[in-house]
Amino acid sequence: MKTVADGRKLGLSVYIVIGLLVIFAVFFVLELVTFHPPVAEVSAEPVSATSYVAIVDDLLVDADPQQGAVLVVSYGCTACHREGAQNGVAPAFVGVAARAAERRAPMTAASYIYESVIHPAAYIVEDYPNSMVQNFGARLTDRELGDIIAYLLTEQAG
Repeated sequence: MKTVADGRKLGLSVYIVIGLLVIFAVFFVLELVTFHPPVAEVSAEPVSATSYVAIVDDLLVDADPQQGAVLVVSYGCTACHREGAQNGVAPAFVGVAARAAERRAPMTAASYIYESVIHPAAYIVEDYPNSMVQNFGARLTDRELGDIIAYLLTEQAG
């Protein structure tokens, strides 16, 4: 049989749990609002034909374009570079290799794509917002990055 005292204990513990949840929620929201992910600094060196070439060449050894096609879907790249391209969110994947070869001359297409993924704020394509995810450099493995670059260099990209 419950007594009034038992009911008060139960009520008090419920209030304590609710209070703790509210405190954790407040800390979570504060952290979420004030979170600023670290942004990799981009070199101030001018673009050259050899910019990133050594890195990209290593990434493309044994790269798998078919896996790259899967990765651009799984990482959500297609949301902006396919569907969003129609609304001016980001440049389309269709023809990206040809455009990349001319975008930051004399940088190679592969180097430009690498820079666009790893340092997306280094060059913003005219008429598009700086909406690229800024942390792919930390999220992608070298293998994934090589596969994605290999895919984007193919005519099937799009």
